[in-house]
Amino acid sequence: MSVATAISVALLMANNQTIYAAAPPASNDYYLSNQLHLSQIRAQQAWAVVNSNEQIIIAVLDSGADYKHPDLKDNLLPGVNLVNPGGSAQDDNGHGTEVTGVLAASGNNSIGVSGVLWNAKILPIKVLAKNGDTTVQTLAKGINTALDRGAKVIVMSLSSMSYSKELANAVQRAERSGAVLIAASGNESSRVAYPAAYPTVVAVGAVRSNNEVLYQSNTGPELNLVAPGFNVYTTKLGGRYGSFSGTSAAAPQVAGAAALILARHPKLSPFDVRQLLYQTATDLGEKGWDRKTGYGLLNVDKAVRTSLSYDFLEPNNQTYSAKAFPIESQIRGNLGPKDTIDWLKMDIPYDGKVSFTASVTSGVSSAMAATFYPENRPPITQYFGNGDTITVPVKAGNMNIRLMRNGGVNNAFTYVLTSKFTINPDRNEPNDTQETARPLVGNEISVTGNFHDEGDQDWFSYYVREYGHLDVAVSPDNKRVDLLLSIGKQELGKKMVVWDPTYDNGTKDNPTERVQKEVSPGKYYIRVSEYNRNAVNGEYQLDLGYTPVKKDFNEPNDTYQTASPLSGGTVMSGTIPTATDSDWFQFTVNSESYVTFRAPYIPVDSGFRFALYSDRNMNYALASTNEVAELSKRGNDIIGLRLQPGKYYVRLNSGTSFKYESYRLTVTQQKLIAGYRDISDHWARSEIVRLSSRDIVNGFNDALFKPNQAVTRAEFATMLLKSMRATGSKVATTYTGKTTFRDMPKRHWAYHNLGVAYQLGILKGYPKNEMKPDQPISRAEMAVMIARARNVLMYNHGTSNYRDVPTSHWASPAIEALTSRNWVNGYGSSFKPNGRATRAEVVVVLSKAYQL
Repeated sequence: MSVATAISVALLMANNQTIYAAAPPASNDYYLSNQLHLSQIRAQQAWAVVNSNEQIIIAVLDSGADYKHPDLKDNLLPGVNLVNPGGSAQDDNGHGTEVTGVLAASGNNSIGVSGVLWNAKILPIKVLAKNGDTTVQTLAKGINTALDRGAKVIVMSLSSMSYSKELANAVQRAERSGAVLIAASGNESSRVAYPAAYPTVVAVGAVRSNNEVLYQSNTGPELNLVAPGFNVYTTKLGGRYGSFSGTSAAAPQVAGAAALILARHPKLSPFDVRQLLYQTATDLGEKGWDRKTGYGLLNVDKAVRTSLSYDFLEPNNQTYSAKAFPIESQIRGNLGPKDTIDWLKMDIPYDGKVSFTASVTSGVSSAMAATFYPENRPPITQYFGNGDTITVPVKAGNMNIRLMRNGGVNNAFTYVLTSKFTINPDRNEPNDTQETARPLVGNEISVTGNFHDEGDQDWFSYYVREYGHLDVAVSPDNKRVDLLLSIGKQELGKKMVVWDPTYDNGTKDNPTERVQKEVSPGKYYIRVSEYNRNAVNGEYQLDLGYTPVKKDFNEPNDTYQTASPLSGGTVMSGTIPTATDSDWFQFTVNSESYVTFRAPYIPVDSGFRFALYSDRNMNYALASTNEVAELSKRGNDIIGLRLQPGKYYVRLNSGTSFKYESYRLTVTQQKLIAGYRDISDHWARSEIVRLSSRDIVNGFNDALFKPNQAVTRAEFATMLLKSMRATGSKVATTYTGKTTFRDMPKRHWAYHNLGVAYQLGILKGYPKNEMKPDQPISRAEMAVMIARARNVLMYNHGTSNYRDVPTSHWASPAIEALTSRNWVNGYGSSFKPNGRATRAEVVVVLSKAYQL
């Protein structure tokens, strides 16, 4: 696996954050006002105390440096090229120049920018190729090369999600050699990457100018500090200047601070330097250490002015004041006559065990008693002497730790604890071989596993009973787990397994491995492993879904001669396993009907075809469409049409085959009454049939009459004049009047009927010369216009038949006159004069008024 820098990520973030004004310049660099990160970490205040360190070598393991850059050249030592041994360490990528500028661009030289260090001895070691990649072997060699050249600070703005023994050995050598290692936590939005994740490396995350953590910045129990990592202004290739972002920009700021500490205190050990950086950080987020910001924001001024504390976690002598002890880290404290107890707390990510290695300055063999309080487990007490390692079983959750000076110890002493967490074997173990493969049962299965030991691999078996489709996905809970997925089938009657090529298609952004494949009856093996065969503190989830081929019980029905009858008389269902397959169905219409075809479910998005034939002519389709799937998704009918009595056939096929899900189409037959499908049980059925037969009223194209739909003025005028003509009235068919209405153009479909009704005095217009032809009529208007058309005598009555039509109502005379003739009726004691007149009501009134 390769180690990749964060260059590509760093340039994608928006430049819209709050900017805080810089402190008064402490140097005369031209672009100092652009370097807002320096004031954020209080570097300018620190420069009043110390601004350089030319006594030590600081190695930058990156893509090299621009040796011609005017702001870098005076601080650069001859470098080393490990990508092309013997070649120059000149930067051919740009990343190393950016990092070096943040660390040690020459300060107070009246040009460009300033590094955290003004003057320094920087040793560029080129480990990144031109494309920004390298290997862990090259990175480990870079650390060893830096140590061989005497480096005391080594900064690595690069990361790998994979643990490496070779890299771990180089990191351990650095600690023994007295070199401080600083590394970027990485930009994968995941767990802290390596080498930052090793306990003796300062892991640096990135924040914005408002101290909010960058969302790409890796976090977790290994994180130690954060520093600005958004639009950090620095040196660029070719003597230029500009900004870059990410944890790559944050790490060199901490390296610069470490070098300034060593300038002030050259005899401090790497552990002491780390502790002083943590001790003086500005706390962010949760009080004390936390997973997102570590011990807090780098504070260079405080780091160079503060004396080292051997127990900066105090006060922590009570449970409530327990201080965080992250897994995979180191802490230091003191116990003595006046401080006999220290409380710590540890966040345990999984069930497992934690090993603690102690360094104790007391000569007593068991100077310190440690009591561990794992969640949901009884306390465990162990005793520490110098160099001792103890291991404690733990459950996922919180664990408090009480450290107590042993009773036989009289003097004060200092302790250093180094923690190491190891995840427990998952519940499927042992399943490292084909023989111990864990059987999976069911069509939808999820299991959780891990790689608790180096070389661990997990085997599962799955028995397929019939042809079908297998969907296997395996996803890690953090990006340190680099998964490989293998699937094979055991030959019938043999032990040998025929394997597919290994599936390794996960990416940095989406590490899930997914396989979708056709399967046949037999035993399958699934093997999950880690790319580097590392033991990893993380879990994966294996999801398996099996879908058998859907049985099509209507087959064979590939021709109209073998057409299947509709299920239950109304349903068509089946599969289209090949693009050449067709499914035929048949049904019979016994009387004139309106037949509607719908598709509640179609498994494909497009290309599903429908065709309807009559047995009287199988050469031409009565109706067809290629958009069944699209109509189905919109919830629309597929086809609706009138059919005469007879036998009919439906042909279905699809350009996209499917066999794991069934389509479902429905057929609804509605018997037509006078050509309508919605009046069979309507109270006005007989009147609608009579007036339809005389062409006084008409329905709609989809065989609907819509009896309960409101009637517009245009529709009423048309039905009324037709009724008058049907009873012998000499009613004109053409409007010849001179009065015009601005909303009734001649092209209106009812222009003449409206005009004639107006001429006859049946309809009145509205102010502003309007007819409002499409406005629904009320029941009161219906009564008045019928009365006018029939020349009914209208006069004011002394009483009203309806409580909602007082005698003073403008339509009361007409309503009372028509009620007395039984042409209109109310709703009990109400007439609802303002209610809209429906098509059915108008038909019944016309039928009565004109005795139709």
